[in-house]
Amino acid sequence: MKNTTINALLTGAVLWSLPAIVRAWEPGEKEIDAAVKGADFAGYLNGATTWLNSKMPANADEASLTSLLKDPVFHSVLDQRQFIAKTTPDKLAAFAKADPTNAAFLSWLMKNTEALDLYLIAVVPLGLPAREDNSYMLSTEALGIWNKIMLADPDAKQGIYLKLAIATGLLPPGSVNIGAGGAKTPSDVIERFKHYKTAHQNKELFPSFDHLTVWEYTKIVNSGASNEDLAWGRKMINTWRPDLKKNELVVNSTSEVWRRNSPIDFAGTFKNVLAGGGKCGPRSSWSVFICHAFGIPAIGVGQPAHACVAYKTAFPMAEPQPGSAWKVGYGRGWQVSKLEGMGGTEFIAAVQEREHSAEFSQVEHLRWFAAATPAAKDKIMAVANKIRQDLQLVKTDITASAKADEAEKELVPDKNAATQAVAAAGPIKVAASSTVFEASQFATMLAARTIDCFTGGKQVNFDKSIDNSFIEFNLDVATAGTYTVQVTAATPNMEQVLNVSTGSNPPVTIKVVNSNGLWEKTEAVEVKLEKGATTLKIAAPNQRGMALKSIELKAK
Repeated sequence: MKNTTINALLTGAVLWSLPAIVRAWEPGEKEIDAAVKGADFAGYLNGATTWLNSKMPANADEASLTSLLKDPVFHSVLDQRQFIAKTTPDKLAAFAKADPTNAAFLSWLMKNTEALDLYLIAVVPLGLPAREDNSYMLSTEALGIWNKIMLADPDAKQGIYLKLAIATGLLPPGSVNIGAGGAKTPSDVIERFKHYKTAHQNKELFPSFDHLTVWEYTKIVNSGASNEDLAWGRKMINTWRPDLKKNELVVNSTSEVWRRNSPIDFAGTFKNVLAGGGKCGPRSSWSVFICHAFGIPAIGVGQPAHACVAYKTAFPMAEPQPGSAWKVGYGRGWQVSKLEGMGGTEFIAAVQEREHSAEFSQVEHLRWFAAATPAAKDKIMAVANKIRQDLQLVKTDITASAKADEAEKELVPDKNAATQAVAAAGPIKVAASSTVFEASQFATMLAARTIDCFTGGKQVNFDKSIDNSFIEFNLDVATAGTYTVQVTAATPNMEQVLNVSTGSNPPVTIKVVNSNGLWEKTEAVEVKLEKGATTLKIAAPNQRGMALKSIELKAK
């Protein structure tokens, strides 16, 4: 017994004297779960850094490095390291400990390379100097909002709605001052996410919304407008000016914002911006708002003694700056613009680089790899810079601007743009009781436009600032007498009127209230109709724009 005990002690002493055998760190879900559970993100950062260094190819050329980025395990660990390093282990530990749902979220995120990739690429600074400086850091506030949205809606874990959730976390509503018309209280982040999700599902947004990056979504969901105004903006354009939806050019509705000092308070709603008007500041705010309403990325732009808009178009070959997806409008060109903390020429170069998404991702991932492997930093960055410099960026006229002629003055439309025409329809038979007919059934018209109505059929639009525009109908009246006239009209402006006359009778004025651009019946006015063939003329004086859908004649 004594000898057995002595042998056991000697064996233990020998074992303790041997060098400890340490298992090399390897990436895996167990390591992630352990790091999150123990809030030991520093340990995971050290392990990932050592592991990434071990993967450095001997021949650090473009082929070997880009091939390495295609390895899913390497790509995943590189993202994880970048995420921890830029957020810091301490902040991630505090975030994980603050709420069990936060810990579960981090465990999911660090195992989901697609989601982590989307997030990390979105937060890369826009300008090249900031990217090269690489001193930017990440906040857990965005993670908290993202987690909150995912808990409220499981659809936020994938596809477009994953991107939308990330974007809402990164730049929540009200984080950028939209100016005139902005909501007095920023929208709740979950409600903002749901607003755009519902609008997308209902096909209320433009098709280009489906193909945006997370960074581009941030330039939509951050809108300082209320959700109610965003919904109204879509409905108003669909009703009053559906022609502006062609080629996704709702930004051109800025021309309808009367360039003057508004006689009414904006009161935290864009309805009053459109009704009251404004100089360059409110018009810039309107441009950004109406783009956001339809899912178009847009940013306010500062120019010397002026404000305007930058927006992304789905039709980059359109004027101005053909070839560039981002346009500057209602001002001067990029060379005098300021936005996103940089000059316009720097901005346009930066967004064009981001348009090359595959190469942009390669460059930034190589930058992250270089940060993790200081000994090989210069070799890695040489490859990254070559990839970036090989990009073919669009060369265009940076001095051009959409609607530049409307930057400083109110333009009067060409009154000859729509000339007199004859419709194919015959006389409208007016019954002895009530008759309803479409505004587009006119026999003659002057300086008016017939356009497709969003809900089907046609509508007639009178443009602003035309001295005399009208539509005239041929009637076949069954019974002579006094009739009331009501027009279904849409206008977002105040103090509008229509002048209605029958036959050779003098005109009667109809007051058209501000319907915020939605269809609404006017007041009823009385007119005399003779039996048989006669005419009904509806004229608009020199005022703001208006749309007409239908007319009702009712015998008294």
